[in-house]
Amino acid sequence: MSELITSETTRPASGPGRRTLGVLPLVGIFFFTVSGGPFGLEESLSGAGPGLTLLMIVLIPVVFGVPNALVAAELSAAIPVNGSYYHWTKIALGRGAGFVFGAWTSIGSVLNLALYPILLVDYLATWVPDIARGEAVVVVDLFHGGFVVDLHWIVTVAFILPMAYLNYRGSKAVSEYSIGMMLAILAPFAVLAVLGIWHAVADDINVFTPFVVQDQSVHSSVAAALSVIVWLYLGFDGPSTVMGEVRDAHRTYTRALLIAVPLIITAYLLPTIAAIGSGLHRDSPADWVQGDFVVVGEELGGVWLKVLISVGAGLSLAGLFTAILLTSTRVPRALAADGYLPRWMARDSKRYDTPVGALLASTTIVIVLAAVDFSAILRAMVLLSLASILLEFAAFLVLRWRYPQMLRPVRVPGGWPGAVLVVALPTAMIGYLAWSTAVDEPATFGASAAVALLAVLLYPLCRRFAKGDRPDAEIDLSLVELGPDRFAGIGARKADG
Repeated sequence: MSELITSETTRPASGPGRRTLGVLPLVGIFFFTVSGGPFGLEESLSGAGPGLTLLMIVLIPVVFGVPNALVAAELSAAIPVNGSYYHWTKIALGRGAGFVFGAWTSIGSVLNLALYPILLVDYLATWVPDIARGEAVVVVDLFHGGFVVDLHWIVTVAFILPMAYLNYRGSKAVSEYSIGMMLAILAPFAVLAVLGIWHAVADDINVFTPFVVQDQSVHSSVAAALSVIVWLYLGFDGPSTVMGEVRDAHRTYTRALLIAVPLIITAYLLPTIAAIGSGLHRDSPADWVQGDFVVVGEELGGVWLKVLISVGAGLSLAGLFTAILLTSTRVPRALAADGYLPRWMARDSKRYDTPVGALLASTTIVIVLAAVDFSAILRAMVLLSLASILLEFAAFLVLRWRYPQMLRPVRVPGGWPGAVLVVALPTAMIGYLAWSTAVDEPATFGASAAVALLAVLLYPLCRRFAKGDRPDAEIDLSLVELGPDRFAGIGARKADG
């Protein structure tokens, strides 16, 4: 497998990337690639019930989020390059698996990205009805509203462009922006948590009652909670794609992770306890709807808290878009450097060392998708992301077997039993979620399977007609130690970086 690491080429795999990110900036990126705040948990409250939602908020990170974070931490510390999981998978499982992983994450990311500015404008439309989809300045309306260019689209693009420009300025600019927005989002929810918990204690409200929605099976309740909360804990491996820009990579990443994981769990748990403790929908939990955190804020704190939480909702969507755009562009950049995508997508900004080609491509696709009504497809992207995580787990285990003496500054504890256990629990959970989706939402499962299969079929086509004889890009091995038996013939390239 060493030929995958030592290709004869002068094109860098991960870009120049100045190592400027410290702990707090990386925490900001973690917060928005994973969370952005508790918005969206109302859907779990209505679909699963208060008690089960609270249990799952605590249980899912133990079964899924933390194991995913531990695997990403080990691999990020061992191979700290931009494009991260694409390169991990390629080294461990081969070029084909690396391509499929890169395609899955790139497709999923760009569809996920398009969601946030659309939701942001949808949210603003509740205050300014004229910018609602299909309401004003309708220039194009195709497929019975499936593709609409109107005032809604214009406002969406007006939000996308400055956030894309911030990404052009680089990871340091995005991370500093993320820290400020994170504090602005968490501050009103901290107030909400205090007021809501106080109200629950004063009125003797049991926040675990009812445990599930009345007249609903355990399977339906668990599936409803999983579909929401797993989505809310996706992304712990996202910041690994900018590891080539992190100062003192393994220590910084580990410290940021130790802060980010409990911060995100707390940011979900306390506001949800407060919302239930407010007494809203106490006798009818199925009535919870998206946006009810704003209603709770007004009931507990008044108009000022309602306004602050409303502003936080907008900042959350902007922060999610900006951070995910940052972490997602490094993968298509790596695919382009390896020859599977057009050469211009591997270009970097000379001024900011950012992947300007991949950023331009991603932003253009998102602008086009902003005119599309594709909410059903987006639900299918969750399963595509979970399939990518399974490939990441496979790469983790294969690298443990193939390179047992690789320098791993961060290591999942427990040897082989620990390594197997850390992937077994989330794999079982992903299997259950896939099965329940296939049973309850066959169209969503079918869409996920179709996109996943498309990526597999694209590999031989891209390899033959795009890549051809072009070699893979060289990986920066300056911070990588594969072990004493693996260095034959690659020492010079390690020195070259």
